[in-house]
Amino acid sequence: MSQPPCLICSAPSNFAHFGVNSCRSCADFFKRSVLAERIFTCRQGNGKCLITHRDRHNCRGCRFEKCKQIGMKLTDQKTTKLQPLNAPAQSNEKILARVCREYLASVERRKMNEYTLRPTSLHRHVKVNHIQEDLMLCSWSYLIDCIKMFAGEYIRFATDAFPEFAALSLDDQRLMLNNFATRLWSVESQFGTYRIFGSHDGPYFMASLATCFDSRNFKFFTEEENPASCEEIARMTKHYSEKGKTLLGPILMKSKFTDTEYAIIFGLSIWQIDLNQHLPEHLVAMSETIRRNVIEDLKKYYQEELSLDNYSVRLGNLITFEHTIQECTNLFREELQMFNLAGMMNGDIPFLQTVIQIPL
Repeated sequence: MSQPPCLICSAPSNFAHFGVNSCRSCADFFKRSVLAERIFTCRQGNGKCLITHRDRHNCRGCRFEKCKQIGMKLTDQKTTKLQPLNAPAQSNEKILARVCREYLASVERRKMNEYTLRPTSLHRHVKVNHIQEDLMLCSWSYLIDCIKMFAGEYIRFATDAFPEFAALSLDDQRLMLNNFATRLWSVESQFGTYRIFGSHDGPYFMASLATCFDSRNFKFFTEEENPASCEEIARMTKHYSEKGKTLLGPILMKSKFTDTEYAIIFGLSIWQIDLNQHLPEHLVAMSETIRRNVIEDLKKYYQEELSLDNYSVRLGNLITFEHTIQECTNLFREELQMFNLAGMMNGDIPFLQTVIQIPL
């Protein structure tokens, strides 16, 4: 069965957003425009620009008007979805439901914040040709800005999703952030590549929620920071990206995780202990307990929601993926060390060393 078209730009769409059938790109555009209270005008001045998935970015005025004309409304979305996020977690609420809800909220916040980081220079504002997603190529400075912003949001997600984390002291929360920050980034970049591009076989690899690397153009990632060593850095970046794809691409193709499983892997990654971090015993014990509770709830999900009598293979694939992510995290740290030797780090070293514990 063919996918129904987006009513704004005619791109294929699987879901309704804000009350109408639309692609994610148009839905994100509408939400950003409403929340920022933006005012657009038609580029041609007649309000009759043709909006298709190939040229939907050409006239924001006509695109926004079309969103409103077909009935998009943000108010319903805000009251039905965002309002409960501020409510305290109930003691009888299932762990999976809370983690999934807070993860979706975290993605929405970070994506909105990420759009504000986009470069204004046309030279650095390079769109990626994708039917449904509003993607740009990622540069080094943009990636670092995203990681800095994500670090605070990772803490917020952990606090909202796990009452145990919220009860920790600030010092313990910082130690835990050191433990999981790079791992959460690795989870999202690997999953994002598979979910958006369908596999790890193509030239693109997700760098953040709204940007990606292009293996045919790694110079774009490096050129604004240190042109002299651009060729070598581009070679290193491609090398490490390909290693990550080789490790996790086959697992993702085989497992085909659901959205719930994806959110749970993200949540479990907070409590996966990196032995190199040497965390205090009370944090290790807490992590082990929470992981057991999450996995028990996950088993119920397999039985009750997916109707699986034998879920051992599926659970095994999930745990395998989670532990393989740690290998990718180590690769990322190794890659950053190489970037440092190539002279790319400059003023970012204190943040990378202190906040996410990259040994430089």
